[in-house]
Amino acid sequence: MPNRRRYHSISLKLTDEELQLWNTKHEASGLSKTDYLMQAIRSSEVKVYSIEESIAPIVHEIRKIGTNLNQLAYFSNIGQEYRVRAEIEAIRKTNDRVMGQLSDFLNDPKFSIKGSK
Repeated sequence: MPNRRRYHSISLKLTDEELQLWNTKHEASGLSKTDYLMQAIRSSEVKVYSIEESIAPIVHEIRKIGTNLNQLAYFSNIGQEYRVRAEIEAIRKTNDRVMGQLSDFLNDPKFSIKGSK
């Protein structure tokens, strides 16, 4: 790397486990702590999501799945197998829809910051 002067420092607090992970990875890399961190910054990508706007409808749908599961248990306990099958199908369809919404959310961050190499 070219000779450069660094004038800024960053303080960072870690748990014991995080520090152990940092030390393990840093030592395995063979790089200095600064070069290891710079490599991690340059090769990483940070995705930022607008959770408030996007997750609320998904949480609502997950709660509806919970309600359906309670109905499933009720119908099972009173011996109404035909209603159990119908509820299982409703839960499956709702789950598929919610997983699709969650996948769409994760694939469309508000913005993404990629490191420079």
